[in-house]
Amino acid sequence: MRAGQAAFRLNLALSAMAWQAAFVVPARLQMMALGLVSPKPGDMGEMTLMVAEKFAAVAQGAGAATARAMAGGDPVSVAMAAIGPARRAVRANAKRLAKG
Repeated sequence: MRAGQAAFRLNLALSAMAWQAAFVVPARLQMMALGLVSPKPGDMGEMTLMVAEKFAAVAQGAGAATARAMAGGDPVSVAMAAIGPARRAVRANAKRLAKG
């Protein structure tokens, strides 16, 4: 893949993630404001999930980016590997929160 195409794919991925996050953040803020986020027995509350998923995505992204870089990947492929876990988490959250 040419460098320009790879950079375009990275920009597209980041833009999609930003649009999905623009839905997730207000949905979670609304849940907090309405008091719908109180923990339930045996359930990982939304607020706990919100924090835990960030740590998991950062760790997974760092590992993926390191592996890609060690394998000789170009900077754009390293960046794509780094944001992959966060992209999946944001996409899953947007779908889950849209269902209500």
